[in-house]
Amino acid sequence: MSRSERLIGLMQLREKMRARRQAQAVGELSGELGRAQSMQTKLAGLIQANTPLDEPMTPFALRSRAWYGRQMQEQFELLENRNEFLAVEIAQARAALMHHKSRETVLEERRVVARKTEIETRESLAEGQMPPRGARPRD
Repeated sequence: MSRSERLIGLMQLREKMRARRQAQAVGELSGELGRAQSMQTKLAGLIQANTPLDEPMTPFALRSRAWYGRQMQEQFELLENRNEFLAVEIAQARAALMHHKSRETVLEERRVVARKTEIETRESLAEGQMPPRGARPRD
């Protein structure tokens, strides 16, 4: 194994490790997005349940329901913003993952070329050391 082939192999290994870390980050972000979306769905159900009914209420109950409604609406907006942010982060993480994968592929191609070059160099050196064909040994 030549020095250049070894270095390219190490660079390829580094890219493979980076890609694995990036894939793990994409998975974690996707899981977090799923949890946030399910929480947003539950919160939407709670907001729907908190809407005023057509029955008479005491002022205290009305004030309480309005306060809880505002709190839930703020949480809903926060979750909505978080979902948008996570979607952007996932897109960026996937782009970085694809970048690492393409670099890994390019490095594999370079490693193969370096290996072929090394084999050709060794073969040409071995041919140069062989006696010419048809030559008679010296007496």
